[in-house]
Amino acid sequence: MSTDPTQKLRVLVVDDEPDPRQFIIRVLKSAGCEVRAAADGEQALIEAIDFQAEVVFLDVGIPLQYGWLVCGKLKLVAPSPIVVLMTGLDCDDLSSFSEFVKADDVLRKPFSAEDVLRFVPSVPV
Repeated sequence: MSTDPTQKLRVLVVDDEPDPRQFIIRVLKSAGCEVRAAADGEQALIEAIDFQAEVVFLDVGIPLQYGWLVCGKLKLVAPSPIVVLMTGLDCDDLSSFSEFVKADDVLRKPFSAEDVLRFVPSVPV
């Protein structure tokens, strides 16, 4: 994460559904983050590396490379971003999958602004 207090936290939001994607973008921008978005796995990988995202909110069910695969690839990048997997799935194996791909956390849909902001260190929740 950025150590310069004047530099905005760079966050990438990846979801193929526009409503949750736009919700997270609004919440993060209101918290002072610099935000980019992607709607599929291939675009997510390009944006994350080009933007040097520090945090990535990553939907599991995106097209053109599922979120699990994108997460695993992002964790091979140095320095790797914090990856928060997002899902509406109710799955017993979710924790195991998340650990396997080295995700930092899981955010279950539906979620609130407070849920999103707990991943932004400079904002008290």
